[in-house]
Amino acid sequence: MRISNLSRLFLAIPATLAAPQQPDFSNTTTLPTHFGLLVFPHFQALDVFGPMDVLNTLSMLYSNTTMYLSIISKTLDPVSTAMMGMHGSVDFGESIMPTITFHKYLARSRKDGEDDNQEDNNKCEDGAGGYVVAKNKCPSHGHGSMANTTTGKNLGDIEVLIVPGGGGTRQNMTEEIAFVKELYPKLKYIISVCTGATILARAGILDGHKATTNKRSWAWATSTGLNVTWVPTARWVEDGNMFTSSGISAGIDVMYAWVSRVYGDEVAQYLSLSAEYDRETDSHYDLYGKIWDVPGAT
Repeated sequence: MRISNLSRLFLAIPATLAAPQQPDFSNTTTLPTHFGLLVFPHFQALDVFGPMDVLNTLSMLYSNTTMYLSIISKTLDPVSTAMMGMHGSVDFGESIMPTITFHKYLARSRKDGEDDNQEDNNKCEDGAGGYVVAKNKCPSHGHGSMANTTTGKNLGDIEVLIVPGGGGTRQNMTEEIAFVKELYPKLKYIISVCTGATILARAGILDGHKATTNKRSWAWATSTGLNVTWVPTARWVEDGNMFTSSGISAGIDVMYAWVSRVYGDEVAQYLSLSAEYDRETDSHYDLYGKIWDVPGAT
């Protein structure tokens, strides 16, 4: 029977020990500041909100680090978790508001940081993706969409891209795949959750690398990357600057693993304790390959 990581921790702590103290980090000049979240219709909610809550907590608890978020999609229309499903139309779901489109971000990136033209600024259509633009006529999007009173602030290139999975990955992903393919060479890190790995695979960036994906969807997902070394028994896989996770809830563990690598394991552990979450620290601990009869799973 598996003993949880928290159980091991508590067994080693004297009863009189004080509550955990927040660890420090001082290497803020080397840390990424601009995060990107790719979204599409019928994304899996936990694929997005699990990892994002880890980053939200990091930003909240560590005021000495600067973090910006761009939410990127085909259009600026709300993107919902709901979509036509196996049993007909599904209206139950949650929506997220993009801050910039694939086209607009890539156009801005190709211009090497030049400001968008006046017509686009007047339309306010970019929210704060890539640039934070404040206009009196623009609606306020709040902290979540990064709109503030800083005019023309260049956030620089996205350094960390998060790619969720979900039923939408089985639809036409042409624009998403092209975006990832063009953006990847400029990234410091890319993190996929669940079948989000299929977008990376179809973009060709996983070729010659190890990766994992959702175990229930293993046969289909792995067929999208014939030159990828798919790992059947893994909660997540780290290969260079690429992090890929198993299905859905594994996105939380892969994000803590990424935090551990970039900010230090003490920081990752403190964040998980603050969230009252028993994080998995062994990337090879995976029950679901065998549960879903994945070939080669142990």
